[in-house]
Amino acid sequence: MPKVCVNGIDLFYDIKGRGEPLLLISGYFCDHTYWSLQMSALAKQYQVIRLDNRGFGRTSAPDSPYTIGQMANDTAALLEHIGVDKVHLAGHSMGGHIAQELALSHPEKVQSLILLSSLAKGDALFNHIISTWGELAYTLRANASK
Repeated sequence: MPKVCVNGIDLFYDIKGRGEPLLLISGYFCDHTYWSLQMSALAKQYQVIRLDNRGFGRTSAPDSPYTIGQMANDTAALLEHIGVDKVHLAGHSMGGHIAQELALSHPEKVQSLILLSSLAKGDALFNHIISTWGELAYTLRANASK
């Protein structure tokens, strides 16, 4: 399976099918296989692009915390690498946050945007929970090495 070095990480991606490009971005603690049940139907009509976000699945995990903005930039760099100018973009949960950031920072790359179980902005409690979850993988790795 292919990987590309972007923004200091080795980013895993998978492409199946033909047609207009459809990029699927998974949520927190999910990898590209999250979309497996939909793949055969989607690949009949679209060129389906899946990736593992930084720190998940087969994509490398930096030793420092990372942001939604960084993951959106990783995704934009992947699109550049594979030569895709514009995509239909679907994001689930945290993948929806990444998709929104990609649409805001690189609107020329987004033909349509589909958000599944996601939101645009959380309240203070939600943001604290997400921040804590974001640090969880880093904390677990640090504790495992002790």
